[in-house]
Amino acid sequence: MRSRLGAIVVMGVLALSACERREADAPPPETAPFSHRLSADISGDYRPVGEGSGNLVSMFVGQTAGFTAWEAGQGGPPPLILSLVGPQGSMRVTPDAYAITDDTVQMTGSAPGGGVVRLQGRIDQGALATARRNLGDQTPVITGTVSVDGQRTAFALSWWGGD
Repeated sequence: MRSRLGAIVVMGVLALSACERREADAPPPETAPFSHRLSADISGDYRPVGEGSGNLVSMFVGQTAGFTAWEAGQGGPPPLILSLVGPQGSMRVTPDAYAITDDTVQMTGSAPGGGVVRLQGRIDQGALATARRNLGDQTPVITGTVSVDGQRTAFALSWWGGD
């Protein structure tokens, strides 16, 4: 009887350790392709400061509610849109993936014709506050790089207050 009880306990321990091993060996869950962590409103249209932003014409950033709806799969307009100009004219690039915080913006999208577009930028919250107070000016608010099919270009964008 004792040996049976011992065997049952040993089998139970082995079964539990096998479960723990399987969980440890399992690949980590995939991260969501869309994420935002914004404590402030950074919405607006951003336009290049001076010359030298390459083919980046503008970047639209939606409001927090738009990001939340997009991430929940509720559709609606994309909360992040790049407007580029290339050999075939103007193109609008919507995100295949993005990560945006109060300080950074990263986006990957597909240009018409299948080209990969990547944007990485740093957001200057102080410059954004100044630009909003002044209803837009030429202060760089977002700086970074954008690459289209591997061709990388630096950019500086200001918050655009409209006409």
